[in-house]
Amino acid sequence: MEANGTRLDEQRFPGRQGRIVFAYLTVHRGRAVPRGELAEVIWGEDLPATWEKALRVLMTKLRPLLEECGIDRTTGLTSAFGCYTLTLPADTWIDVEAAKAAIKRADAAVAAGDLDEARAHASAAAGLSRPNFLPGEDGTWVEEQRRDLREILVQALECLRDASLAAQDFGDAVRHAAEIIELEPFRESSYRALMEAHVGAGNPAEALRVYERCRRFLADELGTYPSAESEAVYLEILRSSSGTSAGVDRVEDAPVESEVLLPLDDEPPRRGRRRVGALVTATVLVAVAVVAAGLAFSSRDKHPLVIRANSLVRLDPETFEPKQVIPIGPKADEIVFAGGYVWVSHASLHNGAAFGATGDRTLTRVDPSTGEERPVSNGLAPCGITRDPPTGGVWAANCYGRRAGDMVVRINARTLEFEKRRSVPARTGYYRGIVWGGGSLWVADPSFAKGEYGAKVEGRGLTQFDLRNPAAPQGSIQLRRHATALAWSDENGGDLWMTNFNDGSVTHRNVWTGKTKTFDDVASGPAAVVVQDDAVWVADWDIPRVVRLPAVGSGPPHSVSLPVTKALAAGVVQLAANSSGVWAALPEDHAVWRIDPRNNHPRRIGVEYAPWGVAVGDDGIWVALRGR
Repeated sequence: MEANGTRLDEQRFPGRQGRIVFAYLTVHRGRAVPRGELAEVIWGEDLPATWEKALRVLMTKLRPLLEECGIDRTTGLTSAFGCYTLTLPADTWIDVEAAKAAIKRADAAVAAGDLDEARAHASAAAGLSRPNFLPGEDGTWVEEQRRDLREILVQALECLRDASLAAQDFGDAVRHAAEIIELEPFRESSYRALMEAHVGAGNPAEALRVYERCRRFLADELGTYPSAESEAVYLEILRSSSGTSAGVDRVEDAPVESEVLLPLDDEPPRRGRRRVGALVTATVLVAVAVVAAGLAFSSRDKHPLVIRANSLVRLDPETFEPKQVIPIGPKADEIVFAGGYVWVSHASLHNGAAFGATGDRTLTRVDPSTGEERPVSNGLAPCGITRDPPTGGVWAANCYGRRAGDMVVRINARTLEFEKRRSVPARTGYYRGIVWGGGSLWVADPSFAKGEYGAKVEGRGLTQFDLRNPAAPQGSIQLRRHATALAWSDENGGDLWMTNFNDGSVTHRNVWTGKTKTFDDVASGPAAVVVQDDAVWVADWDIPRVVRLPAVGSGPPHSVSLPVTKALAAGVVQLAANSSGVWAALPEDHAVWRIDPRNNHPRRIGVEYAPWGVAVGDDGIWVALRGR
């Protein structure tokens, strides 16, 4: 709350109950709100025996805050006939109401054909509705407000998307359409709009990938196919290549090496009859021809997969059978799936005294639809990577780059350019925990192996970059313990989970309250950590096991041993998780283990080479294999 030059942040309000009651009265300002209604908003159905007294105390504490902002306490917040009324000045500005007004003005501007005005109002509505409403709180009314704001955000993004398409600003249209899909993945119209934007931007192959993503999502979630309208758009893009049959024939007739990108085993798309001509340009692009040829080829012939050393393998999450193999460079370890690509770091988990310069650390982007492997250059030497969900790109921690220095950089998924750079404290080490969560990027001080670098103590710093507010200062948090790997959970308004490789502990910190809870002696060498639903899973680098912790509530750690048949010198190096299981890479066992979260039962998936990285993709489980 801000008035007359006075600003009151949330810490000034009388606890969480004070925040909620003030927000409710503000939304309903000028209306006499019954005490029972307020009590239900604060406590729900479980009212305390002394709720009336507690409510009076809250009001008593709120009145001085109003007076600090120049609002008379005797007239601003009044009580009569069992009701409370909040009266604010006529020119009071409230963000929730401003968001609703902005989207109405945007719709009116669209109807009037004023695209610039529509985009201006829609941008304002999106900016006001994007922040989480009363973070850390719950309850029926809070959830209703969040749903309303989410719908405003989607409407604003749809307005921005459509206005950008009409103005032929296809880059902006792609960005807005992609965010809508992240928010509302069941809206097929958003996929079609994203396909249109990609075609307009001259990237028809990207448009085909969007359709494939839509098809797989609907099949996995609903057991259905895209609508005839969506399929018609897809087929029209394919038909645009009909004038370059020579190029297509060369691709179709070329011999296929079994160890490189192999055809997908999925059922070919159904054929539709309707045509939609508005999305397709007259230019015939080779990229469309290549993708179309690959799809046609995969529907005719199936070749046995040959898994090679130094390759990226896609496993079917149900049958565990390999579906695709792509050759990659040596020393692959960490992998993430973001923006439709698989990102592979090489030698980022290597530790040793020789690492004082870039060495052989590299980052590679792999396109599953073509098998193309592109290195990320610009002097990057990654020592930790994570997804950037809003943009589809990735963040990489750069610890040894000669040109970039100690910093984190956001990499554009399409162009591989560094879109953002943020400096972080420089320290000795070989790995940085890094994760995106709650609109911020969280970066830990570097880690080093036990006994490395003499008796030097690892840093206990944690850096926060608020990505929703570029003007916000960099946050620096001093922890009680070092943080090795990081994972994010949306529970409790935002929990950050941190492993400590050297002392065997795992800590979670609520980012709103700053409260921490540490589980001691979780593992011999707790390394990678992932959160899925109500559980936190921790890899033990030293022995073949994964430890399960409660993401909500309380309970002791539960150890899930992986029943290997021989003694191993090391354990699990990376984890991934989705609704069907937890996936653990165990290089010395030449296996990926899948743990069923319903019963903690592990199942071994043997591979010929050492799996160092594992990630969950749109259509399977990706595994990075190293050579012998």
